[in-house]
Amino acid sequence: MTSVTKSILEQMYPNDRVIITAQLTLANGAFLQPTGFPDIGSCIYTDADGKKRCLVESEQSMANRLEAVCIRAPGYWIDELKQLPVVEVRDTNDALLATNVTEPHRIASSYVLQGKLNGSDVKDLLTTKLGLERGGSNWPLDKRDVLEKLVFALDPAALLHGFQFVQWDFVGLRQTRLLSARLECVLAEEDPEVHYGMVKFDAIEPENTKEKKANKGQSIAAKSRIVPTRDGIQATFDIDLLGLKNLALGDQEKKFLLALTLWKIGAFLSNKPAFDARSRQTSPSLRLRADCYLSCGVSVKWCAPPAEGNDVKISDLLDALSNRSVDFDKLAGEQGFELQKDDKDTRRFLRVTYARGASPQPTVPVPVPEALQEGQPHPMES
Repeated sequence: MTSVTKSILEQMYPNDRVIITAQLTLANGAFLQPTGFPDIGSCIYTDADGKKRCLVESEQSMANRLEAVCIRAPGYWIDELKQLPVVEVRDTNDALLATNVTEPHRIASSYVLQGKLNGSDVKDLLTTKLGLERGGSNWPLDKRDVLEKLVFALDPAALLHGFQFVQWDFVGLRQTRLLSARLECVLAEEDPEVHYGMVKFDAIEPENTKEKKANKGQSIAAKSRIVPTRDGIQATFDIDLLGLKNLALGDQEKKFLLALTLWKIGAFLSNKPAFDARSRQTSPSLRLRADCYLSCGVSVKWCAPPAEGNDVKISDLLDALSNRSVDFDKLAGEQGFELQKDDKDTRRFLRVTYARGASPQPTVPVPVPEALQEGQPHPMES
């Protein structure tokens, strides 16, 4: 009797947690520019073994990059993912303002919630659908499944990267990340930091060059780079399968989310085109910024802790989504929404109309970094 090898998805699915690690190298040069933060600069630390490490890309930024490989201009799913629904936000002149895949909190964006769908307020529709009470200050304990089914039907990838509805007083309308990722590197033992300067001079109005924080292209700034050890750059992807399998979805939908997760990881590591909604640019996914263009081999490792790792080809991660489909038209209909279809590219979408300046965006309180000292160069660089 011939044995049948299980697909990588079927091997991973029974576990509660899966970690995928990939070794990356510099595409050129000997140093790289890591992510930086206005208040602290680069994040350099010493691990438990005494090695100096640096955060190359943060968890938040990696979430954006894993989304970027899924998007094509001006804000729609790429062809491989066109079965997924899109929520368009247009103004009263039909100009495209945003889509759920370009907004930080996806379907939970205030531009979606404060818009109108077929003449009805989206927030009012969701208030009723989610069972919110007392003007949104109370949410019954037995309505969590309604939220998960609703979000999966209209914006499934939001369940992977997390979201938070801030338009109601109740704070539990959120989802933590099921896919977390980061990039780190081990630094060379001696003199791992590279420092050099940069001067921009204003030839049209040279007197402005003397002004501190002038705004016409002139400045003196310090540039900081780091030297990683050979094969010392690692990408880590942590998949919370226990959380995924506890979603109020059927097995087909849960496996679809895992397949989408694996596809995202494979697409990022194979240097697929990535769309940045802020700049409207499309760039290689492994070109993170200036002096930070990385490359990856054909295989990565995966493990279900505490088990040891196994090799898997990146192409197998991409293939996980093959022949896995979900009837989003049916699921949206069960939630009371009808997806429209574009005859040109067969995408499915809801169209929300947002009146510019209708009301201010609600905000979630966040800590504010200390202001830079006068004359201190900003460490961030594109």
